[in-house]
Amino acid sequence: MQDLFSFAFVLLVAGTLAAAASARLRLPTLLGYLAAGVLLGPSVLGLLQPGPSLTFLAEVGVVLLLFMVGLEFSVSGLWATWRRVLSAGTLQMLCVGLVVGLGVHALGASPAASLVLGAAAAMSSSAIAAKQLAEQGELTVRHGRMAMAVLVFQDVATIPVLALLAIWGRGGAPSASAVAAEVLGVLALFVLAVWVSHRPLHRFMAWVARHGSGEVFLLAALTIVIAAAYGAHALGVSAALGAFLAGVVLGESDFRHRMEDDIRPFRDLLTSLFFITIGLQLDGGQLIAAPLSVLAWLLLLVPVKMLLTWPALRLAGLSRPDAWRGAVILGHGGEFGLLLLASALSLGVVPAELGQAPLVALALSMGAAPLLIRHHERIVRMLSRTASHPAPPQEEEAEGRRRSEQLRDHVVICGAGHLGRIVSQALTAADIPHLMVETDYEAFQAARRAGLPVHYGDASRINTLRAAGVERARLVVITFHRPEQALRIAHWLRHSHPDIPLLATSLSDQEAHRLVAIPGVRVYVERLAAGLALAEQALLTAGIPAEGADRFIARLREQLQSGFDQPADTTP
Repeated sequence: MQDLFSFAFVLLVAGTLAAAASARLRLPTLLGYLAAGVLLGPSVLGLLQPGPSLTFLAEVGVVLLLFMVGLEFSVSGLWATWRRVLSAGTLQMLCVGLVVGLGVHALGASPAASLVLGAAAAMSSSAIAAKQLAEQGELTVRHGRMAMAVLVFQDVATIPVLALLAIWGRGGAPSASAVAAEVLGVLALFVLAVWVSHRPLHRFMAWVARHGSGEVFLLAALTIVIAAAYGAHALGVSAALGAFLAGVVLGESDFRHRMEDDIRPFRDLLTSLFFITIGLQLDGGQLIAAPLSVLAWLLLLVPVKMLLTWPALRLAGLSRPDAWRGAVILGHGGEFGLLLLASALSLGVVPAELGQAPLVALALSMGAAPLLIRHHERIVRMLSRTASHPAPPQEEEAEGRRRSEQLRDHVVICGAGHLGRIVSQALTAADIPHLMVETDYEAFQAARRAGLPVHYGDASRINTLRAAGVERARLVVITFHRPEQALRIAHWLRHSHPDIPLLATSLSDQEAHRLVAIPGVRVYVERLAAGLALAEQALLTAGIPAEGADRFIARLREQLQSGFDQPADTTP
């Protein structure tokens, strides 16, 4: 028992320190977990050894990770962009995976190992790329959309490869027909899960939400995840596949966000163990013992992968410069590549002497990914002479100009989430012309279904704001909670159009302080706004006359302003 407590203590301390160090260095957290695993593993300190207990917890972490991916996997959103996802994703996986797989096979690797290494090399990190593109305001531009389409395809392509790993893990050596039957079985299971279990699961979770407490809802959600994983395992396919399918089914329900919030802490904890487990398998001595092998794989995963991805994106319809931009964005390894390779190593599908160098190189390429994406324009200029030529207008810019060309003295709302839609409904009732700009597809669809004037685009891109006619606007309102993008809009607006009023919302005092430091920006901290509105209504309901309630609220507002330590016009 003492050993188990020591084991758990070391894991938790290592995970905490790794996450803190990663945040401090502004690196992806999973890199910190990998480094912690290497440090604690047999190749360095030897404090932890891979074992059944850690392996089981790591597998549960993978199950929860795939379930959360399924929750975010919008079938309707995929259906709307299926041509782009299918064409770009298939071409990229073939151009990269096929070349790498055939090359490794030519060097003597088995067909199974070649397939896994090719698939792992083709995959990039959705989490890193999406986060960095969002910060740069490039999620909705041509190369950003194409890169995200490829990443969606890669996430889905993980599922059949995991299914094949399950076959090889059972010691089978399936023929081509058996492999095809397994993949078709997985696809059939996918369709069956989506269409047959859709209503029963939705009704069950609705019943739990109505009659149970928060703890009951969480336990029911976890039960569904584990049951789906166990059912898939019993059928002889990957347990992670079952969890993914459960996530897809429940991702279309009204309880998606609640399940995400409830399960996220468990996922984060257990996936950290998964990446630490991968770190335990990493041989840090590879960098010293076989630096050329690691360097060769690193060159294959970054510059060579960019060169192989470029023709795929060209064939998918991107221009030369945009194809280079997309290729640079995808030129790194990903967490699902780590998952496939680590699973193959543990099952013996890929020998340790063959898999260690690419595993180390995958981790190193992910560390370089944010830097590559941030400076992709500079890299593209070195790769292509045509990249410096002016690019044609983006789709969102042309569509934005068409929607705003008749608008004058209007309001531009940045964000069509819950707050943005409330502001839009108020402006609509007052017959004030306005246009919302939203980059999240689901929020965009919700606003469009409500009949509100919404445009699909990224408001933090200056060209998108110009297309929305911001220079003719009477007011700009920022309703989303992305601090860096909000600051970018505020700085540009104050510099280029200082006379246009700007209202912004924030969730925290820290965000508000950064915004309020920009002259002429009026910031509304949501908790203060909600608190003051609730306090005023409480006074009125308690029988205080309206004039007296106004005096009390004004006095309270002054006290909150002094405590908040910002100019008077920045709080409600």
